Formats: sequence, structure tokens, C-alpha cells
Amino acid sequence: MKLEDMSWNEAVEKCKDKIILVPHGSTEEHGYHLPLKTDALIAERVCEIFYDSDDVVVVPVMKYTGLKSTKQMPGTIGPNPEEYETWMKTVISDFMKLNPKEVFFFLGHDGSTERNVLNKMKEEFGEKLDYLGASTLDKQTYETGITGSTGHGGEGETSLMLYLDSEHVKIDKAVDEDWPENYNEVGISKSGAHGKPTKGTAGKGKKLLDFYREKLREALE
Repeated sequence: MKLEDMSWNEAVEKCKDKIILVPHGSTEEHGYHLPLKTDALIAERVCEIFYDSDDVVVVPVMKYTGLKSTKQMPGTIGPNPEEYETWMKTVISDFMKLNPKEVFFFLGHDGSTERNVLNKMKEEFGEKLDYLGASTLDKQTYETGITGSTGHGGEGETSLMLYLDSEHVKIDKAVDEDWPENYNEVGISKSGAHGKPTKGTAGKGKKLLDFYREKLREALE
């Protein structure tokens, strides 16, 4: 089910004791080769497998998030971490008004800011709140052999976007770079990417999407 298609009174009826699934992305630089919508599109397309579900209500994708490491880059738009925490508490509280079984976030942008804030919110809302992040899942792809590297705008995200929206991927402009270990102090790479995007392929992207969807299904069981 999709929340955006319901009237408010339908939402009250259909969300009660159901899982509210929130695809959470960003509007953020992802190197020279990927569009600003990368995280948001990935989150939305992973969660769309529940559009026909009777037990899960998918809300509109969140396209802005709290940002720190990429905040200085043009094209990155969103609240500072402190503002994000206040905003998220409001958003989650509004979802809870619908009396769901659980509010579950799938993080297309899976950064420390999101995890720190959601972990703090979990202390307040308990078992009615949880999340799963794409970057966390990326680390598991080493075991599956789907990709050989991860990173912001790297092999995994580039592969996913080549599969999901190749029209807006400028693979000829991709640059393999690494962020310095102290990037929060000295800044990130010149292109903004971190990893090996030149190794991305649409085939890997399909496997990654299937993997993310499988892990999301498992998390919501």
C-alpha cells in the first residue's frame, strides 16, 4: 500500500497495526558521474516491492537528510545534524499518530548521522521503530561476491544507478578516488566520490537491488 494515495481517514484505518515503511534518501553530491537523487532513488526502488502489500504501508521517499561530510559540496542540500534530529523526531511522532505496528526506515543514505539519530529515537519509541541501511548492506556484498568495493558514489551505488537509471549516469566522468581518513577535518575527495565507480556495471546493480530487497523482506518478517 502507498500512503500518498490514501485520504487521511483511510490512512487512519489502513495504517493501524501495520508496518509503515519509510524510504529515506538524500539530495547530495555523488561524484561527477551520479545524479543528486542517487540515494533517494535507490531507497524508493528497494521499497517499491511492498506497494501491493496488505501489511506494509510505503510512504513517499524522504529526499533530504542530515549531512556532515558532504555538506560543503555544492548540490548537497539538507539540514545540519542538530536540525535533522529535531526534524526526525517530529516526522516519527507524526507517523506514530497512525498507530502502526512499527515504523521502519530503509536508508538509501546510511550515514553516521542517520544511525545516531535513529538509535536515539529507538530509545524513546522502543520496538515500534527500526531501520536498515544500504551502506551497511554494502559491506555484506564482499561475502556474496557481488562487488569488490563500496564507498560513496563508488562501485555499488554506481552499479545500482546503471541498472535503475542509466540515462542519468555519466560513467565516462567517473573517477576512482578515496577520501582521506580524516575527511571530516580536511575534506573529501575532489570529485566527491569514494571508491571505484569505474568498476560499476548494470549487472552488479541488478544483483545488488535483489540483495537489498531480500534483506528488507527478511527484516520486516
